[in-house]
Amino acid sequence: MEYHKKIFNFQFSIFNKKNLFILFVTLGLTYYLFKSITSSVFLKGRDKINVVFYGEKTRFYSLDQKNVNYLLSFSNLVKVIVPGGYGKYKVGAVGKLASLEKKPDIIRKTFSATTSTLVDLYFYQKKTTIYYDNSILKQTPTVMEILLTNSNANLIDKLFLLYIFSTNGKESFQIIDLEPFESEGSNSMFDYNSFYKKFQGSFFQRAYRNYDINVQIVYTKSYKTAQLIGQMIEGEGIRVVDLLNQEKIITDCLLITDKKISTTKTYQRLADFFKCKLKIGETTVSDIILELGDLEKEWAVN
Repeated sequence: MEYHKKIFNFQFSIFNKKNLFILFVTLGLTYYLFKSITSSVFLKGRDKINVVFYGEKTRFYSLDQKNVNYLLSFSNLVKVIVPGGYGKYKVGAVGKLASLEKKPDIIRKTFSATTSTLVDLYFYQKKTTIYYDNSILKQTPTVMEILLTNSNANLIDKLFLLYIFSTNGKESFQIIDLEPFESEGSNSMFDYNSFYKKFQGSFFQRAYRNYDINVQIVYTKSYKTAQLIGQMIEGEGIRVVDLLNQEKIITDCLLITDKKISTTKTYQRLADFFKCKLKIGETTVSDIILELGDLEKEWAVN
């Protein structure tokens, strides 16, 4: 009798441990799925999703749910501004810099600045190298690129991208030729102002224009940095009405607006992208005030 009791207790213990393991795995998967759904950029109701695939053939996609999809393919030899005070780097060396600095977000910031918009998702190779090949291959990303390269995209975002690119070939994208915006020679530099003037509005969210909510940017040190951030916000479809220089030192970036506008997608978009502190308060010149604070260092341009 005692022997059978021990066997029963042993089996019951194994059964409980197995069930407990299954419970923890189920809860973990449920939490992961919940976080993926709530943080997915595709489920936030935006008109456009901007995606960069960085590598030997660096491409920027502006994916539109209803209208035109755009594709920009960058030469590895053209120099672009790298925000954060890094100066100018060739496109083919931006990934190496991000790796050495252990700041992959450098890729997102660089191509947000270059395209004058807010990049949502970025993918980059696990292997850190400098790319010299100057041939530009206008193509859609492969399944391997979406699933096996490093990225800030979660599982839900990747599944959306797999569906979009599997149902849309190259012919589904309007390709923007970047050659007119690249000077010639070994020190080829991307022409930001010309590109911004010609394509401002191509990548913006129509909903933000319909809201007709505008922004004032307050900076302390650098007009160029404030201007760069302003162009990115404008490129997203949010009007910037003023760049204000203020001597008062601002430590952290801050978004200020009234209670009504704080619930809008415009305000939430800026909050999600710049990760600023939020404050309900009175504004005069604009609907939203963006005090740059530490963003001036993060996005500094020389």
